[in-house]
Parts: sequence; C-alpha cells; structure tokens
Amino acid sequence: MSRSKMNGLLTILAALALALSIASHATAAKDAKSTVTPIVKTDLRLLSPATLGGTDLKPGEYSVTANDTHAKFLKNGKVIAEASVQWKDESAKAQSTAVVVDGNQIKEIHFSGKMKYVEITQ
Repeated sequence: MSRSKMNGLLTILAALALALSIASHATAAKDAKSTVTPIVKTDLRLLSPATLGGTDLKPGEYSVTANDTHAKFLKNGKVIAEASVQWKDESAKAQSTAVVVDGNQIKEIHFSGKMKYVEITQ
C-alpha cells in the first residue's frame, strides 16, 4: 500500500473514531439528563421548634434540599431530618421561602421564586 493511501486510510479511521466518540458522549448525556432528579436547595430560618419526619428541629438556620420524593433539613452539611414529599402547584411564584406548620409538624415547604411547593407525606 502506498504511503498516501495509508495516510488517507488513517485519516478516515481517525475521523470515524472521533465521530463515534462524540455520538456516544451525546447519547450518554441525553440519557443522564432524563434520569437526573431535579433538586431545590435553599436556606431558611425556623423561628420556633418544629418536627419533620418524626425528628424535632430546634429554632435556627437550616439548609433545605428537596428532590422528587424527599425533603431534607441540613445543618453544617449534616442531615438533621428528612421526610417523604409530594410536589404541588402554587397559584403564583412564592415571594419567599417558608414552611407551613400545623401544631409543631411541618406540613409544607414553599420555595422563593418557584411555582411548586412540597407537601410532607409522612
């Protein structure tokens, strides 16, 4: 095989390898997006004691995360309490992050600027 034919063949093989690599990466990224759970993260301050998922929470600053099925209250990066949730639609974007408490049980968490909130199902 001549040198020019060999260079042409190597160029074609390199282009095919690059094309397959790009196609594979694009497919993996598309699949990853479809399985990624949307997460809401925010900070809030509890002004009085409350309970979430059977765990008592003291007044203070917490980080809150919520995904498709659970909400978690964290303090200094450590999960303090968590509960199962169901997402509900707001009638308008929430003005601020807030919790709805009945007795001392947290029943809902509303997220600033979001059109959805979570209802605690536990």
